[in-house]
Order: sequence, then structure tokens, then C-alpha cells
Amino acid sequence: MGPPKEFTITVTDRVFVLTEDQIRRDAPNYFTMLFEGSFKEAREGIRELKINRDPYLFTFIHMHLCGYKVLPLPKDTIPSHLSEGSRLKNLLVDAQFYGLDSLAEELEAEIIPETKSDLDNPRCAEGKAWRV
Repeated sequence: MGPPKEFTITVTDRVFVLTEDQIRRDAPNYFTMLFEGSFKEAREGIRELKINRDPYLFTFIHMHLCGYKVLPLPKDTIPSHLSEGSRLKNLLVDAQFYGLDSLAEELEAEIIPETKSDLDNPRCAEGKAWRV
């Protein structure tokens, strides 16, 4: 038995390495389809992906595939291009993009109470909280 297969994922300008077990963690997903499924890349044995997504958000995708809990997200490391609320919603978009259903479900459960608290706000009009 040889060393485990490794896959190099370059997200914009950051390089991440995932093992075969890691890409299978929340399968089926984009990575299992790309590297092990019926995609041309899988048939050709390609083990590298370059994609133009947010590398900060992919850090949490990587952690999830490594088996770590990603929620709650740390509040002290929010990059300037994201707000606290937008990074959670954008992470959900990326989890859905990559087909990571269990991570997407966790994020949706986190986002729904936030939305519900807005709807319970007495300053709400037609389901949208007034921001003062």
C-alpha cells in the first residue's frame, strides 16, 4: 500500500492540499466528482485544481474536510472585504458550490436563527429589519 493520494487545490493565490480521505469526508461533492468521478480530470488522473474563489472562505472548507468543526466562526479574523454576516452567508454559498451538504446544513441552521431574530424585531416591516 503506497502513500495516500494528495490533491492540490489552488484557490486564487493560496495552495491547499487534501488527501483522498479528506475529499471523501462529505461525499459526494465537487472534489470526489472531479478527482474520482466521471469528469475528464478523473479519467486522466489529474490531481490539481485551480479555482478563483475566496481563499479565506476556503480555509473553513479545508478545515471541514479535515474533520474539524468550523462553527462558530472566529470573530477576530474577519477580512476587510467581508462583514460578519456576509462571510457566513458566503461560506454557505461556497459549501453549496462544492456540494458539501453536511457543512451547508450546519451553516443554514446557523443563518436561520439570525434571520428569525430579524423577523421577531418589532421594527420589522414586511419581513425586513430596519437598520438604525
